[in-house]
This record gives sequence, structure tokens and C-alpha cells, in this order.
Amino acid sequence: MKRTELLVIGGGPVGLSAALLAARYGVACTLVEQFPTPYNHPKARGVRNRAMELFRSWGLEQEIRAMAPPDPAYGFIYCNSLSGEEYGRTPAGPEETALSPTGSCRVPQDDLERLLRARVSATPGIDARFGLRLEQLAQAPSQVTATVVDQDSGRADTIVADYVIAADGAASATRAALGVQMTGQMLGYWQSAYWHGDISHLVQERSAIQFLTADPSGGFVTVAPVDGKKRWLTFRMPGPDSNHPGILSEEQAKALIHTAVGVACEADVVSAATYTVEAKVADRYRVGRVFLAGDAAHVFPPTGGFGLNTGVQDVHNLVWKLSLVRAGAAGDALLNSYETERRPIAVSNAQWSTTNAARFREVWDRMTAGKPAGDVMARQRAHVAAIERDLAFRYTQGALDAGSGEPSTDPFVAAVGRRAPHLWLSDAQGRRTSTLDLFDGRLTLLHGPNGQGWAKAAHAAGSAYGVSLHTVCLPEGDLHCDAADFDRLYGLAEADAMLIRPDGHVSFIGSASEGRDVEEQMLEAVRLTLCGARE
Repeated sequence: MKRTELLVIGGGPVGLSAALLAARYGVACTLVEQFPTPYNHPKARGVRNRAMELFRSWGLEQEIRAMAPPDPAYGFIYCNSLSGEEYGRTPAGPEETALSPTGSCRVPQDDLERLLRARVSATPGIDARFGLRLEQLAQAPSQVTATVVDQDSGRADTIVADYVIAADGAASATRAALGVQMTGQMLGYWQSAYWHGDISHLVQERSAIQFLTADPSGGFVTVAPVDGKKRWLTFRMPGPDSNHPGILSEEQAKALIHTAVGVACEADVVSAATYTVEAKVADRYRVGRVFLAGDAAHVFPPTGGFGLNTGVQDVHNLVWKLSLVRAGAAGDALLNSYETERRPIAVSNAQWSTTNAARFREVWDRMTAGKPAGDVMARQRAHVAAIERDLAFRYTQGALDAGSGEPSTDPFVAAVGRRAPHLWLSDAQGRRTSTLDLFDGRLTLLHGPNGQGWAKAAHAAGSAYGVSLHTVCLPEGDLHCDAADFDRLYGLAEADAMLIRPDGHVSFIGSASEGRDVEEQMLEAVRLTLCGARE
């Protein structure tokens, strides 16, 4: 029998991220994954900006970028075939932004997963076990007991954990065992073939995230670059009324590829898969000591690339809360805020992804009918240039003081519930760091130059609640930034303060000019950030 503080079920990018976060917070973690090696079929082909900020903070950014295509593309090209008539193109894609210290990255999911597996396996405090599947889960008031079975030997083992994060995918066995239902709609099926071949002569000077080509049976077939060179995905989506189409045989896959390309080409089919395309969200994210995350909690159409990315944000929201409860600094109510905060984000992303899927069809139908499609294509730019959705989502309830501060109409300005904005800071030696680095993994009070009273109040509140509060003074102090930029993005008066959670979201904005004692405000802010007093 194995005893652990946290059991993570599922070793995809979300589960692996949960394990890495647990190690960063000093939480002993065991991870089990049923497949001994990563799935050799890239289900996703990109990491959005917010997830890249997290990978950057974990020291993984450069390794991830090394696996990405040298010239990533983001627009869509509609054509009869890769070698045939071109109907039109959407705008190229995401703009460069000063809103973040990093940017999105077009890395294939299978490559990302291999990197994360290697990092997890090398990280002290994580017991990673691949080739084990969940057989049974039983909860008691103070623990969860999981029975896992080795896929090769059939040997059963028992793991007892304080808490469980289930990141075991869209067909989550954990979710089924808990009896949690999914709400939403089924949109159809996605037949996919992953193949190697050199068709560079057909796509050079025409960089795109996807080429949408004619399907003789109706609709369209997509050809999508995986590495920008010789790795490709080809897929089509039969309608929602069709029966499950099964997995393409090698012969069927090659026929589909040749139709989409339009001329004879070498196509080495590596793998094929068929996915059910759904927009659904779990009715509950928590049952007792078990939490659902990633595709176990929500499934989106792949039109928008928010599945993996939303899942990484899920565990980033959850693990710091688990660590504070484990340390005795917060009570069980803090864990309930995980569903309160994350489920509405998933519902919104599911709706947005569904709209993107419908827009593909609308553009295609207009173009093939010879009708103008410029207005729809312009709106489709938001499919890839979704920086506001990615960086400016806001929690309106949960582990925060919702009544403090005033939300700005500018989504990138600091407000309670939002990610604290990025600004470059420099020290006396001219070395740069991001404001995001100051808040990573710890509860931080940010105050203005005349906010010394807030710093004193923060230490008193931290002592009262048994948490450590880091204090930072900006735009002056040991780190410097452009005062005008700081005022524009943070809007703190010299005697004001802002509390920022370990996941980088603002939980409180206070002012010394409101007539309330700063110590009183600070105690209330910490209490609400922890969702009440300890039990």
C-alpha cells in the first residue's frame, strides 16, 4: 500500500502539470497513468499565452519553444485542394503583445507530453507510475483509497491519498465512478489521420494553421501542419446525425489525404483516431476529496485550442488551495472555490469553441457558393487571436473580496478576480523580471510608495491566519518600472494596496482613503481570500 498527500489520476499535460505544481508547493504527489508511453497522435497543436506563462514560470519555456515550428502560422486557407483553387484566407493570427512576458507556441501535444513526463519523472517529491489504470475509488471522511492495476502484469495495488485530482480525460473513469454527469451538446465526430510526407512545395509562401479543402462526400477536409515540415494531420467531421464512423484504415486515410492534397504524394500514415466532438461541462467539479480537471471536467470542440489550455489553468487554480488546506492555513471552503471559479470559465470556453466550429461551416458554404464571406472571415480572426479570452478572464465569486475595487472597462487593467497585469521590472543592475514572477506561488501584497501601513497590516494578518504574505512596493522600491505604465495597468494610488493570490489573480484592492482602518481591511481581505476562518 502507498500513502500520499495527493493522487493525480491521468498523465496527460493537465495531470502532469498538476504533479509539477504539487512538487513546487511541497505536496507529496503520486501520479498514475494507464498508458506506458505518450499517445503518438497529436490531439492538440498549440499552447496559448496564459499556459505558456505558467510553463515559463516552471522553467520549461525554452524547451517547449525548441520543439515548435520555426515559422508558426495561425491563419486559415480555404481551397479546393492544396494544389487547386484557393477560395480565400482569414487574417494571419495573433498579434504580438506587450501584455505578457511570453507568447503562444505552436507545439504538438505529443511532444509537449513527452517533455512534461521527463520533467515529472526527474522531479523529487513526485512518484510517477505509468502503465497503471484505475480500478476502484472509495472515499472516507479523511482519505481516498484507490485500487490501481498494472496493465502488463495485472497486479493490483492500493494508494491512499488525502486528495485526488482526476485528469483522466474525456472518458474519465473517475468521473463515471463518482456519478458526475456532463451537460452540453454532441456536435459530431472527428476522423483524424496523422502522417508524414513532404508537401512543402504546395504550402511554401502559404503558411496556415489549417488548409480547408473540399470533401467529395460533402463539407470539407482539413490538412494541418504539425511541425511545419513533414508531419501533418488530416481530418474531417461528419455531421452530428451520422453514426460513429469508426477509425480510418490506412487505405482510407491515404485516400482522404490524396483528395485533400489534390495530387499524388507520399503519405506514411503513422496513426488514425476518431474523436467524439462535444461541448460539455461537468455538473460538479468536486465530490468529497476528489476534484475533476481538464477534459475530465470539460470537453470542447477543437476549434479554438482551449481544451488543454483551460485544463492547465484548472490545476493552477486548484493546487495552491490544496497546499494551504494541507498546511492548516485554510479550511475546506477554500477548496469549494475551485468549482465556483473554474466552472463558469469552462462554460464560456465551450460556447465560444462551438461558435468557432459553426463559423467554419458558414465560411465554407459561402465561399463554395461564390458568396461574399469577408465579414465572417474577419470574425474568425478571434478564433486564433483570443488574447482577451486567454489572459483577461475574471473570477466574480470565490476566493476573493468581490466588493473591493472597481472593475475597469479595459479588460487588461487590474481588477479583483483578474490575472494581475504583466509589467517589466528592473533592479539596480538592470536585470529584468516580470511582475508575474513576483506573485508566482505566494500570497503577495502590492502597495504604493506611501503604503507602509499596508505592509505592516499584511504581516499582522498573515500571522493571524497562519499564512506568509510577501510584500512589494511599486513603482518605487528595489524594483523599478515605468510609472505611467504602472498607473495605467494597476491604478494604485500611493497609499493604496492590492492582494494577489499564488495563482496571480487579484483578490482584493484597498484604499487608505476610504476611512476604514488598513489593518481591518487587510484582515478581511485575507479572510475572504482563504474563504473564511480555518476549521
